[in-house]
Amino acid sequence: MAQVVKLKRTAVEGKIPTTATLELGELAINTYDGRIYFEKDNGIPTVQQIITTDSVSSGSIQLTGIISASYFLGNGSELTFGGTNLVSSSAQLTSSLDERYLNTIGELFSGSFTGQYSGSFIGDGSQLTNLPAVEISQVTTVTSSFDNLETIAVNHNFNSKNIIVSVYGTDDSQIIPKSVKLTDNNTTTIKLSSPHSGYIVVAKGGHIISNEDLTTHKEIVSGNSTYTIIHNLNEEFPLVQAWNTSTKRQEQPSIVESLTENSLSISFAGNFSGKIIIKK
Repeated sequence: MAQVVKLKRTAVEGKIPTTATLELGELAINTYDGRIYFEKDNGIPTVQQIITTDSVSSGSIQLTGIISASYFLGNGSELTFGGTNLVSSSAQLTSSLDERYLNTIGELFSGSFTGQYSGSFIGDGSQLTNLPAVEISQVTTVTSSFDNLETIAVNHNFNSKNIIVSVYGTDDSQIIPKSVKLTDNNTTTIKLSSPHSGYIVVAKGGHIISNEDLTTHKEIVSGNSTYTIIHNLNEEFPLVQAWNTSTKRQEQPSIVESLTENSLSISFAGNFSGKIIIKK
């Protein structure tokens, strides 16, 4: 009859053997916790635990080599890094970040990254900083000049019909188009009442701008037909809209003239009261 060899064992939760109860070369098992223990003696006898699946281990582990796992779960409070191949400089993360990888348990991830990041981002972007101003301006506005034309097609390449269009003559006065057609997601066609020369500014709606930049100026006006507005947007050809707050209707000025990069003059056919919105 075959014999069954059983190691020293206990079924008491949390019970750990001591050096007094273990001999060198002897194993002990806690069958409740699923842990295996042995005695280590490098001059100082200690009880060590062998890592097993579906159990909790305590103590420090030092590994040399590559660790491969589907994900990391923990609050990261004791993580330290050294050496090379860290997430910095040109190193990239190539998948989306979620609670499985960098989030603490039950909380959103908080911290910063140095270098490039590739993947998806979810959030309102309110804390994004160090956005390159040149690149942002290139993808949010397009200025196109035209000379003695009545119909102008502008290729803005925004891949969106969520755009705002303003037309200015060579004297920096705004021209009200006869029609503006969203030809496709990358092109808009503007028709004027007669041939003109000047500039067309197309802005992409919903773009991200660093919250350190001023992008919109709003001003309540009343009692006059002409207003000089200091907007301080550092933009010579801004977008201008006038809203009659009583009727809640948009009204078209008769003349919008850019005075400087930070100011403009707006004239109406009669007295106008309401809100004027100027957008960079």
